[in-house]
Amino acid sequence: MSSAHTHPGQTRALDRLPAALAVVIGAAVMIVYSVGQWRAMQVPSWDLAIFSELAKAYSRLQAPIVPIKGEGYNLLGDHFHPLLVLLAPAWRLFPSPLTLLVVQDLLLAVSAWPLTRLATRLLSRPVATALGLFYVLSWGLQGAVAAQFHEIAFAVPLLAWASVAFVEQRWRSCALWLAPLVLVKEDLGLTVLMGGLAIALRGLQGAPQQPSRRGPAWWHRLSTARLGLVLALFGVVSFLLTVLVILPLLNPSGTWEYGLSDDGGQTTGLIARLFSPAVKLQTLGVLVCTAGIIGVASPWMALVVPTLAWRFASSKEFYWDWQNWHYNAVLIPIALGALLDVVARLKARRRATASSEPEPPQPEPTGWLAAPVWARWAVALGVAVPLVTGAATLRDLPLWSMTQPGYGAVSTRAQAATQVMELIPDGASVETDLGLLAYLVPDHTVYWVGTAEVDTDYVVIDSLSSAWGGNPPTDAASWATGRPSTGAVYELVLDTGGYQVAQRVS
Repeated sequence: MSSAHTHPGQTRALDRLPAALAVVIGAAVMIVYSVGQWRAMQVPSWDLAIFSELAKAYSRLQAPIVPIKGEGYNLLGDHFHPLLVLLAPAWRLFPSPLTLLVVQDLLLAVSAWPLTRLATRLLSRPVATALGLFYVLSWGLQGAVAAQFHEIAFAVPLLAWASVAFVEQRWRSCALWLAPLVLVKEDLGLTVLMGGLAIALRGLQGAPQQPSRRGPAWWHRLSTARLGLVLALFGVVSFLLTVLVILPLLNPSGTWEYGLSDDGGQTTGLIARLFSPAVKLQTLGVLVCTAGIIGVASPWMALVVPTLAWRFASSKEFYWDWQNWHYNAVLIPIALGALLDVVARLKARRRATASSEPEPPQPEPTGWLAAPVWARWAVALGVAVPLVTGAATLRDLPLWSMTQPGYGAVSTRAQAATQVMELIPDGASVETDLGLLAYLVPDHTVYWVGTAEVDTDYVVIDSLSSAWGGNPPTDAASWATGRPSTGAVYELVLDTGGYQVAQRVS
């Protein structure tokens, strides 16, 4: 059937196909990777265990007290992420840290829907499909999946829908998608600030005001520029309120623990710290390529500045990298949104008339035919650059490990780990290192070996855990009994597969 005779319903279905493919393929690949990680007992950090304790507490309608961080530690005093209460129903139904991994995978995959749908409207179905697959398997999202669960999983879809609303000049929708970011993580208030300024700038440039029939009267009367400024003010006030009042109030130390006052002993100037060492420039380069280079011309690209600033100003090296961890995930929907924003503006341009002489009436070109040739070339470049970047970096990213034989096979230590977990009764308190930290959370009260201040019922030592820096205790009972400020005595009750379990006897 020719396209001229395609039924409108078929056309709409075909237009949704690129986005559906991106979401389904992205979700499938991410979930397979996460399940493989879980089965192979790969534990990159303690974050999954920490957020699992939070989800367990929320599912019981309790405050998010996380013993892994310390006795009585309220995780809302670590980072401000009340939106994570949405994890409670999922944990209630499926009480496992693997549930959090799948929830994150689905959130990241679903974020591809609005951006791919926008690309379909602006470009073509094949190009939109390619961009959607690039996005959902991009370096930033891969790093988040490999690092396991983190609160930023909730920020990514919010930013994706906000990006589309910005490109389509739906200013109130954009503001409403951005505002909840302040409930995901405290520094995202500054991202909201930049989003508000981007909207205000478009208002000052003469962008049309969006009519609205919903909300209070003052909401209707706001011009685009004023709406942007109100959102910017909301973002900065939320940030200051969170880091100066809420976090110090809930944190045991009475401070915001993640300020940048400590420069790690560096004496270089701030500008030098922002661009040195070279890995920071690499991260910037990959990000600019993700925006197709032309995306940097969009004011939406300014939303990446707060995240990059606090990361690059920090002395912690793992904040700087583009290949690992979850810190890059929030940058990806912003970058692709900026690219599509420039594409939309170039598409809206009209070719200049070559002569002022009157010409016979001709049908006015529409779509890309109406855009000047240079604009079409700029768009072609903008679309090609991220796709080439994705192909060039494919082997350097975590998901490439899925191509290796035996990926996701059950760990050779699984039987020994099962023995450990079956030995410890449900409800018992356990102090342990990284190896089984998350796996013990569903049925036990779990403490970290570096922060526990109580005499737990059991102590579990994994001799292969990275927590010991290659020098684990040779006897879990002696280690547990010999620590200062504790009066408990422990005896060794299991030693198998590199795991030792000591039980408190007095």
